[in-house]
Amino acid sequence: MSIDLSLRRLPRVGAAIGLAVSAAALAACGSGSGGGPSGGPAGDGTEMPTKTVASTVRVDVSAAPRGTISVAAASDAPGDIALRKKQAEAFQARYPGTKVNIQVIPRQGYDQKIMTQIAGGSAPDVIGTGDVQIPTLVNRNFALDLSPYMEADREFDSSDWYPEVLRGLTYDGKVVGLSDNWDTQALYYNRALFRAAGVAEPTADWTWDDYRAAAEKLTSGEGPDKVWGSFWQKWFVPVADAVAAAGGSVYDEAGRRCTLTEPEGIEALTFLDDLRRAGVDPGATEDRVLGREPDEIFAAGKAAMLVGDGRWGAYAFNEAKDLDWAVAELPRGPAGRSNFFHLAAYSIPSNSKNPDLAWAFLRFMTSREGVMMGLAESQGVPAIKSVATSAELRDEPIVKDHNALQPFLDSLPTARRAPQLTDFNRYQDRVDEDLLPLWRGKTTPQAAAEKVCKDVDAVFASAK
Repeated sequence: MSIDLSLRRLPRVGAAIGLAVSAAALAACGSGSGGGPSGGPAGDGTEMPTKTVASTVRVDVSAAPRGTISVAAASDAPGDIALRKKQAEAFQARYPGTKVNIQVIPRQGYDQKIMTQIAGGSAPDVIGTGDVQIPTLVNRNFALDLSPYMEADREFDSSDWYPEVLRGLTYDGKVVGLSDNWDTQALYYNRALFRAAGVAEPTADWTWDDYRAAAEKLTSGEGPDKVWGSFWQKWFVPVADAVAAAGGSVYDEAGRRCTLTEPEGIEALTFLDDLRRAGVDPGATEDRVLGREPDEIFAAGKAAMLVGDGRWGAYAFNEAKDLDWAVAELPRGPAGRSNFFHLAAYSIPSNSKNPDLAWAFLRFMTSREGVMMGLAESQGVPAIKSVATSAELRDEPIVKDHNALQPFLDSLPTARRAPQLTDFNRYQDRVDEDLLPLWRGKTTPQAAAEKVCKDVDAVFASAK
């Protein structure tokens, strides 16, 4: 059985997930057009530009769009590139006198190049960005506040947007981008293994205790033949989900200090470490087992439950034709359920040469019509409610046969936005790196949390 790991996406696009590539993993939240680091150090190790840029934009949506703009697309997202070209053709046909050029940018160093272009006044007029980059874009004045356009443009219908999406795109009172899709984490499970072990399938009422009890019954075998009852991935997002479900957080609300050492954080780390100690979860060897990625382990029938994938995982597992799988919501922790909110976004640089045309195209590509054009390829949940609840989406086999929609919609009320930190990856990388000894059984939850907070607080101090 083989599985195409290029399909492991955060909203619509993204990168392979794992501790070894943790920066790239979360960065698909930070790049609407692909994986790669999302603020702070770029993928090639160079620093992001820190200068700010001035904006003198005056909103005018009264005239018909005219002129030429360019739209950025990452080279590793062929589906996005094809969709943008399709949308550009439809837009140009509707508005004669307009030209939309799709500018394909290499994935390696994508974010750093975009930031450098903005600082130098040569960026495309519409760029892929995302929630973890929003504070950086605002604090450096790199992106337009779209609120004036949204208020002035009668064709923009905010009532068809999920409120959580618009809130997630807002920082310091500014709407920094628009999105065509979002995602959260979910629980993927192997129906055949559940049946063989006589374990009832997960329900929305499942707790951590239910999850662990099921994992114990579902675990069997030894060595290469072992089937793990649980594979709770150990990159930042699924770990942060557990911390929040215990009632804690990795950082305080103000984004000024690490709070993982508080009792709730220790409880979450202990829950995850206990799964490893009980022999029902592999813990981590760079989040790989026997040289294979978590998705490969699950697709091969060697893990009964998988936590750490968003809706992008459904499209990967759907290629494993002999895999009987389904999706459920994450189990509830002591404080309830919590989900990380992955949000793809598209922004207009604050020094765009044609912001009015850029807005018109951005509005079109994120409208119901624009989103429907890419529905077949969309791996996240459409940001437009009328599309997310449409018969066209609900009738897709991946939804009807594997329940690959409703658990995500039901999780939206418990979705929490990414920590609002400038240069987010500087903090995330410290968390991932400092927790790795715990997942390898080399330290305790308390000691690991103390190491995380010592290093993260040092990053906070250096940023002042």
